[in-house]
Amino acid sequence: MNVGIIGSGIGGACLAHGLRKNGIKVKVYERGSATSSILPGYGIYVDTFGQQAMQECLPETNWLTFKKISKPVGGQTRFYDEHLHLLLAAQRDIHQEDGEIITEDRMSISRSELIEVLNEGLSDTVQWNKTFERYEHMQNGKVRLFFTDKSHEDVDVLIGADGSNSKVRKQYLPAIKRLDIGVTLTVGRVRLTQALAASLPPYLLDGSPNNIVPKSPGGLFVSLWRAPVNTRVKATSTEIGDFVMWAYAAATNSYPNTITDFPAESLCDLICSRIASWDPNLHTLIKQSDMENISVIRLRSMDHLLPWRSSAVTLLGDAIHNMTPMVGMGANTALRDALLLTQTLTRVASGHEELIKAISDYEQQMRTYANEAVDISLRTALNAADRSMIKRILFRTVLRVAQTLPPIKRVLFPITKSAQHQGKIKLSTTHSFSSTQ
Repeated sequence: MNVGIIGSGIGGACLAHGLRKNGIKVKVYERGSATSSILPGYGIYVDTFGQQAMQECLPETNWLTFKKISKPVGGQTRFYDEHLHLLLAAQRDIHQEDGEIITEDRMSISRSELIEVLNEGLSDTVQWNKTFERYEHMQNGKVRLFFTDKSHEDVDVLIGADGSNSKVRKQYLPAIKRLDIGVTLTVGRVRLTQALAASLPPYLLDGSPNNIVPKSPGGLFVSLWRAPVNTRVKATSTEIGDFVMWAYAAATNSYPNTITDFPAESLCDLICSRIASWDPNLHTLIKQSDMENISVIRLRSMDHLLPWRSSAVTLLGDAIHNMTPMVGMGANTALRDALLLTQTLTRVASGHEELIKAISDYEQQMRTYANEAVDISLRTALNAADRSMIKRILFRTVLRVAQTLPPIKRVLFPITKSAQHQGKIKLSTTHSFSSTQ
C-alpha cells in the first residue's frame, strides 16, 4: 500500500509516523518549508486521547522527547462569575472498553515544539515546498496527485491533512464549508512575572481552563501556560517564558465593523472598558498584555458532519472538522484521527479488511467523536457571546446547582467513551522534567 498525505501538521505528521511504524509506505507533501512549519504560536494542551495517539504512533525517541519537554497542567475546567466567585469546577473522565474510568491527563507544550517533535525523523518522508493542486481517480484504482510544480504522484490512498482551507476537502466534499458563527474572539497573553503571579489568585495559575461567565454579554477565558526551561526549539522572543493567555468572546455585531483594523492598544482599552466592573485582577491582567500579541479572530466552524460516500480519499483534523479554539480540542481530535486511521490502514495492508469498507468505518467513527467536539466548541463560543441576560443568569444558576449536586454535574460533563477499536488508554505516568519545574 502506498499512502499520500497532504500536509505535515499535527495530524498529518502523527499519521505518517504511525504508518511507517506499521510498515506502510507513505509520503507527505507539505507546501511550506521545514522552518515555516515550526513558526511560533500559542501553547497546546495535549489530552489523554492525544497522548495515546502519540505514544502509539511515534517512535519511542519522539515520545520520550515529548514527555521530557511537556508539562502537566490542571485537569479541571472551572467557571466563575465576573467577581471570581466559583460557579463550577469539573474534571473530564474517560470510560474505557474494560469498564475502567480514568481521569483525563493533560500536558502543555508550545505549538512549535510539538510540530518539531512530530516531524523529527520524517526527513525522508516529507517533501517540503510541494503545493498540492488537485487529484484524479485513475482507471487502475490509483489516485493521482497533481502539484503546482507540474509534477504528479500516484498513490493507493490520499489523506487530506491540509488544514481548515483544505484543497482536498474542497474538491472531494465541496458542500462542507467553514461557517462564520457570528462570534469574535480577542486574544492576548501576559508574561508571568513574580508581581503578576502575586496579584492573581493561585487557582488561575495551575494550567486549568478558567471561564468567566458574567451577567452581561461576553465571556473571558484565562489559563496559564508554563514554558519548559530546557527547550529544544529555538524560540522567538515572543515565546520565551511562562505566560497567562486570555481570550474575550463577544457577538461580532457588538463590535465596530473596523475591529480587525484596531491597533493593539485600542483593542486592549476596548476589552478593559467592557470588563470595568469585573474583578480588578482581571482588569489588571489584560492591561499588562504584550501588545505585540493581541489579535482579533472571527470564529468559524464546520457544521455537523453528515455521512458521505467513502472512497480512496479521506480527511483528518481541521481539514474535515475545523472547530473554534474555545475548548482546545482541535489538535487532540486530529491526533485521535491519526491513530484511528493508522489502525484502519494497517488492517487493510495486512489483508484483514477491504480498503473502502475500512475507510468508511474510520469516517463513521471519526464523525461521531468529531461532531461531539465541534458541537461542544461551537456551543461554548455561542454561549459566551449570547446577549440574553435571562439565559446567562439561568446558565450560572445551573452551574451553581451542578457544583453541589454531582448527578447534575455528570450531565454537564458526561464521561467520554474511548473510541471503538482504539483499545484501552494506557499511558506512561512517568514524566521527565527539569529541576525547576
